[in-house]
Amino acid sequence: MTTHRIRTKRLLAVPACMALALTAGLGASHATAATSGRYTAQAEHAGLTGAQSVALQKDVDRYVAQTGGKQVSANRVDVPGGFVLVAVPGEKYARDLRTTTHPTSAADCDPYNFCGWPKSYYEGTVWERSKCGVYWEIPNGWNSGGSWWNNQSKGVVAKMYGKSHNWVYSTPPAQVGNGSYDATADWHPVWYVKAC
Repeated sequence: MTTHRIRTKRLLAVPACMALALTAGLGASHATAATSGRYTAQAEHAGLTGAQSVALQKDVDRYVAQTGGKQVSANRVDVPGGFVLVAVPGEKYARDLRTTTHPTSAADCDPYNFCGWPKSYYEGTVWERSKCGVYWEIPNGWNSGGSWWNNQSKGVVAKMYGKSHNWVYSTPPAQVGNGSYDATADWHPVWYVKAC
């Protein structure tokens, strides 16, 4: 049985978001429909079924709410210093629906970035960050398993921290053209990552 930890600081924002949504009334639902409608053609062109499109949009909305990012395509959320590429429901690997039909891999982690996945062997949604010196909070639900790729400049070490910003782990130094990586990591003790 899998247990899921709850990030309490995010729960505090839920009542405020609900109040805002109730106050906004019809305007909020209209805005959501407009946003999701904007990417319907993109999802259809990428071969998604109607059910996949609806489920994907729910996942994207969740990541937007968690990160404060902005949806820029059917499955991409841009955030400060990086992005989240949401995996299509029912598919093993994420793929950028704007540009390709093939799934991403660890090799697609952009140079000078740190990338993480919620499942082992680089499966699922991709979380990528680049800016140094910032505690980047990992997405909710990444409670166990997972994988990461430190594709920074040669010798750069990424650091992982717990809920109280306590040090948990430092990656091996990145190598030229190879980065450092772990295909079977454990996100359970990790809440934050400093990419460099």
